[in-house]
Amino acid sequence: MKPLTSTDPRCLGGIELLGRLGRGGMGVVYAGRTDEDTLVAVKTLHPDGLSRDDLRERFDREATALGMVQGPGTAALLAVSESSDEGPWLALEYVPGLDLATYLDRHDPLDAVAGAALGLVLANALTDIHAAGLLHRDLKPANVMLGPDGPKVVDFGLVAIGGAGGDLTMTDMRLGTPRFMAPEQFTAPTQVTGAADVYALGAVLAYATSKRYPYDGPTPEALGFAVVNPDKAPDLSGVPAPLAPLAGELLAFAPGERPDLADVRARLTERLADAHLSPGAARALLAERTYVPGTGNTDAVPAARRPAPPTRAEPAPGPSVMDTGLAGRTAERLRRAYARPAVA
Repeated sequence: MKPLTSTDPRCLGGIELLGRLGRGGMGVVYAGRTDEDTLVAVKTLHPDGLSRDDLRERFDREATALGMVQGPGTAALLAVSESSDEGPWLALEYVPGLDLATYLDRHDPLDAVAGAALGLVLANALTDIHAAGLLHRDLKPANVMLGPDGPKVVDFGLVAIGGAGGDLTMTDMRLGTPRFMAPEQFTAPTQVTGAADVYALGAVLAYATSKRYPYDGPTPEALGFAVVNPDKAPDLSGVPAPLAPLAGELLAFAPGERPDLADVRARLTERLADAHLSPGAARALLAERTYVPGTGNTDAVPAARRPAPPTRAEPAPGPSVMDTGLAGRTAERLRRAYARPAVA
Protein backbone atom coordinates (compact mmCIF):
# COMPACT_ATOMS: atom_id res chain seq x y z
CA MET A 1 0.00 0.00 0.00
CA LYS A 2 1.27 3.46 -0.88
CA PRO A 3 0.57 6.39 1.44
CA LEU A 4 -2.09 8.93 0.64
CA THR A 5 -0.92 12.05 -1.14
CA SER A 6 -1.72 15.60 -0.07
CA THR A 7 -4.51 15.75 -2.66
CA ASP A 8 -6.17 12.48 -1.74
CA PRO A 9 -9.37 12.53 0.31
CA ARG A 10 -9.14 11.12 3.82
CA CYS A 11 -12.73 9.95 4.04
CA LEU A 12 -15.47 9.05 1.55
CA GLY A 13 -19.01 8.39 2.70
CA GLY A 14 -17.92 7.56 6.21
CA ILE A 15 -15.14 5.24 5.00
CA GLU A 16 -11.69 6.10 6.34
CA LEU A 17 -9.10 5.86 3.56
CA LEU A 18 -5.89 4.13 4.63
CA GLY A 19 -3.73 4.36 1.52
CA ARG A 20 -3.52 3.82 -2.22
CA LEU A 21 -3.82 0.33 -3.66
CA GLY A 22 -3.27 1.44 -7.23
CA ARG A 23 -4.13 3.82 -10.02
CA GLY A 24 -5.80 2.91 -13.29
CA GLY A 25 -7.13 4.59 -16.37
CA MET A 26 -10.30 5.75 -14.62
CA GLY A 27 -8.97 6.76 -11.22
CA VAL A 28 -7.41 5.72 -7.93
CA VAL A 29 -8.23 2.65 -5.85
CA TYR A 30 -7.89 3.08 -2.09
CA ALA A 31 -7.91 0.72 0.87
CA GLY A 32 -10.60 1.86 3.29
CA ARG A 33 -12.06 0.98 6.68
CA THR A 34 -15.68 1.41 7.68
CA ASP A 35 -16.98 2.37 11.11
CA GLU A 36 -17.42 -1.35 11.79
CA ASP A 37 -13.74 -2.04 11.03
CA THR A 38 -14.56 -3.73 7.74
CA LEU A 39 -11.83 -3.39 5.15
CA VAL A 40 -13.02 -2.35 1.70
CA ALA A 41 -11.52 -1.33 -1.63
CA VAL A 42 -12.74 2.07 -2.79
CA LYS A 43 -12.58 2.83 -6.51
CA THR A 44 -12.85 6.46 -7.56
CA LEU A 45 -13.24 8.28 -10.86
CA HIS A 46 -10.50 10.77 -11.60
CA PRO A 47 -11.77 14.38 -11.74
CA ASP A 48 -10.78 14.54 -15.39
CA GLY A 49 -13.12 11.62 -16.05
CA LEU A 50 -16.14 13.66 -15.00
CA SER A 51 -15.83 15.62 -18.23
CA ARG A 52 -15.56 12.47 -20.37
CA ASP A 53 -18.86 10.78 -21.08
CA ASP A 54 -17.19 7.48 -21.96
CA LEU A 55 -15.36 7.18 -18.64
CA ARG A 56 -18.36 8.22 -16.60
CA GLU A 57 -20.51 5.75 -18.51
CA ARG A 58 -17.99 2.96 -17.86
CA PHE A 59 -17.89 3.83 -14.16
CA ASP A 60 -21.69 3.85 -13.85
CA ARG A 61 -21.89 0.62 -15.85
CA GLU A 62 -19.41 -1.10 -13.55
CA ALA A 63 -21.46 -0.06 -10.52
CA THR A 64 -24.60 -1.46 -12.09
CA ALA A 65 -22.92 -4.70 -13.18
CA LEU A 66 -21.38 -5.36 -9.77
CA GLY A 67 -24.76 -4.86 -8.15
CA MET A 68 -26.35 -7.36 -10.54
CA VAL A 69 -23.92 -10.24 -9.97
CA GLN A 70 -24.30 -12.55 -6.99
CA GLY A 71 -21.83 -15.34 -6.34
CA PRO A 72 -18.75 -16.33 -4.35
CA GLY A 73 -16.50 -15.98 -7.38
CA THR A 74 -16.85 -12.20 -7.75
CA ALA A 75 -15.99 -9.32 -5.44
CA ALA A 76 -19.14 -7.89 -3.88
CA LEU A 77 -20.33 -4.33 -4.36
CA LEU A 78 -21.01 -2.87 -0.91
CA ALA A 79 -21.88 0.77 -1.56
CA VAL A 80 -21.92 3.56 -4.13
CA SER A 81 -21.38 7.29 -3.60
CA GLU A 82 -24.46 9.22 -2.54
CA SER A 83 -23.07 12.74 -2.28
CA SER A 84 -22.24 14.58 -5.51
CA ASP A 85 -19.73 16.67 -3.55
CA GLU A 86 -17.46 13.64 -3.13
CA GLY A 87 -17.49 12.58 -6.75
CA PRO A 88 -18.24 9.04 -7.93
CA TRP A 89 -16.85 6.10 -5.93
CA LEU A 90 -17.56 2.43 -5.35
CA ALA A 91 -16.89 0.44 -2.18
CA LEU A 92 -16.07 -3.18 -2.93
CA GLU A 93 -15.30 -6.29 -0.95
CA TYR A 94 -11.61 -6.20 -0.07
CA VAL A 95 -9.77 -9.29 -1.32
CA PRO A 96 -6.32 -9.63 0.23
CA GLY A 97 -3.60 -11.57 -1.51
CA LEU A 98 -1.97 -11.48 -4.93
CA ASP A 99 -3.65 -11.29 -8.28
CA LEU A 100 -3.06 -14.34 -10.47
CA ALA A 101 -0.67 -12.50 -12.79
CA THR A 102 1.59 -11.45 -9.91
CA TYR A 103 1.37 -14.89 -8.33
CA LEU A 104 2.57 -16.53 -11.56
CA ASP A 105 5.41 -14.02 -11.84
CA ARG A 106 6.69 -15.29 -8.48
CA HIS A 107 5.69 -18.96 -8.40
CA ASP A 108 5.56 -22.07 -10.54
CA PRO A 109 2.49 -22.66 -12.72
CA LEU A 110 -0.46 -24.54 -11.26
CA ASP A 111 -0.55 -28.30 -11.56
CA ALA A 112 -3.46 -30.20 -13.11
CA VAL A 113 -5.51 -30.39 -9.90
CA ALA A 114 -5.06 -26.73 -8.93
CA GLY A 115 -5.63 -25.75 -12.55
CA ALA A 116 -8.90 -27.67 -12.66
CA ALA A 117 -9.97 -26.01 -9.41
CA LEU A 118 -9.16 -22.57 -10.82
CA GLY A 119 -11.01 -23.34 -14.04
CA LEU A 120 -14.10 -24.44 -12.11
CA VAL A 121 -14.12 -21.34 -9.90
CA LEU A 122 -13.82 -19.07 -12.94
CA ALA A 123 -16.43 -21.03 -14.90
CA ASN A 124 -18.83 -20.67 -11.97
CA ALA A 125 -18.11 -16.94 -11.77
CA LEU A 126 -18.73 -16.50 -15.50
CA THR A 127 -21.97 -18.47 -15.16
CA ASP A 128 -23.15 -15.98 -12.52
CA ILE A 129 -22.02 -13.05 -14.68
CA HIS A 130 -23.79 -14.34 -17.77
CA ALA A 131 -26.92 -15.23 -15.79
CA ALA A 132 -27.15 -11.54 -14.90
CA GLY A 133 -27.17 -10.67 -18.61
CA LEU A 134 -23.56 -9.44 -18.61
CA LEU A 135 -20.34 -10.03 -20.52
CA HIS A 136 -17.12 -9.49 -18.60
CA ARG A 137 -14.96 -8.92 -21.73
CA ASP A 138 -11.71 -8.61 -19.81
CA LEU A 139 -11.10 -11.86 -17.93
CA LYS A 140 -7.32 -12.12 -17.45
CA PRO A 141 -4.90 -13.13 -14.68
CA ALA A 142 -4.58 -9.55 -13.41
CA ASN A 143 -8.35 -9.52 -12.82
CA VAL A 144 -8.37 -12.67 -10.69
CA MET A 145 -7.59 -12.06 -7.02
CA LEU A 146 -6.29 -15.02 -5.01
CA GLY A 147 -7.85 -14.49 -1.61
CA PRO A 148 -7.93 -16.65 1.52
CA ASP A 149 -11.32 -18.05 0.52
CA GLY A 150 -10.37 -18.74 -3.09
CA PRO A 151 -10.15 -16.74 -6.32
CA LYS A 152 -12.53 -13.90 -7.12
CA VAL A 153 -13.04 -12.12 -10.44
CA VAL A 154 -12.69 -8.34 -10.18
CA ASP A 155 -12.69 -5.26 -12.42
CA PHE A 156 -15.92 -4.90 -14.38
CA GLY A 157 -14.71 -1.76 -16.14
CA LEU A 158 -15.24 -3.26 -19.60
CA VAL A 159 -18.43 -5.14 -18.79
CA ALA A 160 -21.23 -5.20 -21.33
CA ILE A 161 -24.87 -5.20 -20.31
CA GLY A 162 -27.19 -6.97 -22.70
CA GLY A 163 -26.85 -9.34 -25.64
CA ALA A 164 -24.36 -9.64 -28.46
CA GLY A 165 -22.00 -6.70 -28.48
CA GLY A 166 -23.52 -5.36 -25.30
CA ASP A 167 -23.52 -1.60 -24.91
CA LEU A 168 -20.48 -0.63 -26.93
CA THR A 169 -20.52 3.13 -27.32
CA MET A 170 -18.25 3.18 -30.36
CA THR A 171 -18.85 1.08 -33.46
CA ASP A 172 -16.05 -1.46 -34.01
CA MET A 173 -14.38 -0.44 -30.74
CA ARG A 174 -12.07 -3.24 -29.54
CA LEU A 175 -12.24 -3.84 -25.81
CA GLY A 176 -10.13 -6.25 -23.82
CA THR A 177 -6.55 -7.37 -23.26
CA PRO A 178 -5.11 -8.75 -26.53
CA ARG A 179 -3.47 -11.93 -25.18
CA PHE A 180 -6.80 -12.99 -23.66
CA MET A 181 -9.16 -11.67 -26.36
CA ALA A 182 -11.13 -13.99 -28.62
CA PRO A 183 -10.72 -13.60 -32.39
CA GLU A 184 -14.15 -12.00 -32.71
CA GLN A 185 -13.15 -9.27 -30.27
CA PHE A 186 -10.60 -8.20 -32.89
CA THR A 187 -12.71 -8.68 -36.01
CA ALA A 188 -16.35 -8.19 -34.98
CA PRO A 189 -16.51 -6.45 -31.59
CA THR A 190 -20.18 -5.50 -31.97
CA GLN A 191 -21.09 -9.19 -32.31
CA VAL A 192 -19.25 -10.46 -29.24
CA THR A 193 -21.21 -12.93 -27.09
CA GLY A 194 -20.59 -14.93 -23.95
CA ALA A 195 -18.38 -17.26 -26.01
CA ALA A 196 -15.66 -14.59 -25.84
CA ASP A 197 -15.56 -14.96 -22.05
CA VAL A 198 -15.32 -18.74 -22.53
CA TYR A 199 -12.30 -18.18 -24.80
CA ALA A 200 -10.72 -15.94 -22.16
CA LEU A 201 -11.30 -18.69 -19.59
CA GLY A 202 -9.30 -21.04 -21.82
CA ALA A 203 -6.51 -18.49 -22.21
CA VAL A 204 -6.31 -17.90 -18.45
CA LEU A 205 -6.38 -21.65 -17.73
CA ALA A 206 -3.60 -22.28 -20.27
CA TYR A 207 -1.43 -19.48 -18.92
CA ALA A 208 -2.00 -20.40 -15.28
CA THR A 209 -0.86 -23.99 -15.86
CA SER A 210 2.03 -23.34 -18.24
CA LYS A 211 3.05 -19.66 -17.89
CA ARG A 212 2.84 -19.49 -21.68
CA TYR A 213 0.36 -17.39 -23.64
CA PRO A 214 -1.74 -19.31 -26.18
CA TYR A 215 -0.82 -16.63 -28.72
CA ASP A 216 1.98 -14.10 -28.58
CA GLY A 217 3.97 -11.85 -30.84
CA PRO A 218 6.74 -9.27 -30.86
CA THR A 219 4.24 -6.47 -31.50
CA PRO A 220 0.52 -5.97 -30.80
CA GLU A 221 -0.12 -6.23 -34.53
CA ALA A 222 1.70 -9.56 -34.79
CA LEU A 223 -0.22 -10.87 -31.79
CA GLY A 224 -3.51 -9.78 -33.32
CA PHE A 225 -2.68 -11.45 -36.66
CA ALA A 226 -1.89 -14.70 -34.84
CA VAL A 227 -5.15 -14.69 -32.89
CA VAL A 228 -7.33 -14.05 -35.96
CA ASN A 229 -5.57 -16.66 -38.12
CA PRO A 230 -7.86 -19.73 -38.11
CA ASP A 231 -4.98 -21.92 -39.28
CA LYS A 232 -2.73 -21.09 -36.34
CA ALA A 233 -3.28 -23.37 -33.35
CA PRO A 234 -2.81 -22.05 -29.81
CA ASP A 235 0.41 -22.89 -27.99
CA LEU A 236 -0.59 -25.35 -25.27
CA SER A 237 2.88 -26.69 -24.57
CA GLY A 238 3.31 -27.02 -20.85
CA VAL A 239 -0.40 -27.32 -20.09
CA PRO A 240 -0.89 -30.50 -18.04
CA ALA A 241 -2.11 -33.37 -20.19
CA PRO A 242 -5.40 -33.83 -18.28
CA LEU A 243 -6.36 -30.20 -19.03
CA ALA A 244 -4.92 -29.67 -22.50
CA PRO A 245 -7.91 -31.05 -24.49
CA LEU A 246 -10.39 -28.83 -22.63
CA ALA A 247 -8.10 -25.79 -22.97
CA GLY A 248 -7.90 -26.42 -26.70
CA GLU A 249 -11.69 -26.57 -27.01
CA LEU A 250 -12.13 -23.37 -25.00
CA LEU A 251 -9.71 -21.65 -27.39
CA ALA A 252 -11.52 -22.80 -30.52
CA PHE A 253 -11.42 -20.17 -33.26
CA ALA A 254 -15.17 -20.23 -33.97
CA PRO A 255 -17.40 -19.13 -31.07
CA GLY A 256 -19.91 -21.88 -31.81
CA GLU A 257 -17.25 -24.57 -31.44
CA ARG A 258 -16.42 -23.64 -27.86
CA PRO A 259 -18.16 -25.64 -25.12
CA ASP A 260 -20.81 -23.96 -23.02
CA LEU A 261 -20.10 -23.19 -19.40
CA ALA A 262 -22.37 -25.95 -18.09
CA ASP A 263 -20.30 -28.52 -20.00
CA VAL A 264 -17.05 -26.93 -18.80
CA ARG A 265 -18.19 -27.05 -15.19
CA ALA A 266 -19.31 -30.68 -15.48
CA ARG A 267 -16.00 -31.78 -17.00
CA LEU A 268 -13.90 -29.94 -14.45
CA THR A 269 -16.02 -31.29 -11.60
CA GLU A 270 -15.48 -34.80 -12.95
CA ARG A 271 -11.74 -34.16 -13.24
CA LEU A 272 -11.63 -33.05 -9.61
CA ALA A 273 -13.71 -36.05 -8.53
CA ASP A 274 -11.02 -38.27 -10.07
CA ALA A 275 -8.66 -36.59 -7.58
CA HIS A 276 -11.20 -37.32 -4.78
CA LEU A 277 -12.07 -33.64 -4.38
CA SER A 278 -15.49 -32.03 -4.22
CA PRO A 279 -15.78 -28.52 -5.74
CA GLY A 280 -15.70 -27.00 -2.25
CA ALA A 281 -12.66 -29.01 -1.21
CA ALA A 282 -10.91 -28.10 -4.47
CA ARG A 283 -11.56 -24.42 -3.91
CA ALA A 284 -10.15 -24.69 -0.36
CA LEU A 285 -7.09 -26.53 -1.67
CA LEU A 286 -6.53 -23.87 -4.31
CA ALA A 287 -6.82 -21.10 -1.72
CA GLU A 288 -4.36 -22.90 0.53
CA ARG A 289 -1.84 -23.14 -2.30
CA THR A 290 -2.22 -19.68 -3.81
CA TYR A 291 -3.14 -17.27 -1.02
CA VAL A 292 -0.02 -15.42 0.06
CA PRO A 293 -0.50 -13.83 3.51
CA GLY A 294 0.97 -10.42 4.10
CA THR A 295 0.42 -9.28 0.52
CA GLY A 296 -3.03 -7.83 0.96
CA ASN A 297 -1.83 -4.25 1.46
CA THR A 298 -3.08 -4.19 5.05
CA ASP A 299 0.25 -3.60 6.75
CA ALA A 300 -0.95 -0.14 7.83
CA VAL A 301 -3.92 -1.67 9.64
CA PRO A 302 -3.33 -2.96 13.20
CA ALA A 303 -3.69 -6.74 13.36
CA ALA A 304 -6.59 -6.46 15.79
CA ARG A 305 -8.48 -4.46 13.20
CA ARG A 306 -8.33 -6.87 10.29
CA PRO A 307 -11.75 -8.49 10.22
CA ALA A 308 -13.02 -11.05 7.78
CA PRO A 309 -14.33 -9.81 4.42
CA PRO A 310 -17.93 -8.54 4.54
CA THR A 311 -20.89 -10.42 3.17
CA ARG A 312 -23.07 -9.07 0.41
CA ALA A 313 -26.05 -8.82 2.73
CA GLU A 314 -24.44 -6.20 4.94
CA PRO A 315 -23.48 -2.99 3.09
CA ALA A 316 -20.76 -0.93 4.73
CA PRO A 317 -22.19 1.70 7.10
CA GLY A 318 -21.64 5.45 7.11
CA PRO A 319 -23.56 8.67 6.61
CA SER A 320 -23.61 8.34 2.83
CA VAL A 321 -22.79 4.65 2.33
CA MET A 322 -26.07 3.23 1.16
CA ASP A 323 -27.41 0.37 -0.92
CA THR A 324 -30.15 2.61 -2.28
CA GLY A 325 -30.03 6.24 -3.38
CA LEU A 326 -27.57 6.83 -6.19
CA ALA A 327 -26.77 3.12 -6.47
CA GLY A 328 -30.39 2.21 -7.00
CA ARG A 329 -31.10 5.11 -9.33
CA THR A 330 -27.99 4.39 -11.39
CA ALA A 331 -28.86 0.71 -11.64
CA GLU A 332 -32.44 1.38 -12.70
CA ARG A 333 -31.42 4.02 -15.25
CA LEU A 334 -28.78 1.80 -16.81
CA ARG A 335 -31.00 -1.27 -16.81
CA ARG A 336 -33.56 0.70 -18.84
CA ALA A 337 -30.90 2.14 -21.15
CA TYR A 338 -29.22 -1.21 -21.77
CA ALA A 339 -32.19 -3.54 -21.50
CA ARG A 340 -31.52 -6.40 -23.89
CA PRO A 341 -32.00 -10.16 -24.00
CA ALA A 342 -29.84 -12.37 -21.79
CA VAL A 343 -26.29 -13.08 -22.92
CA ALA A 344 -26.00 -15.83 -25.49
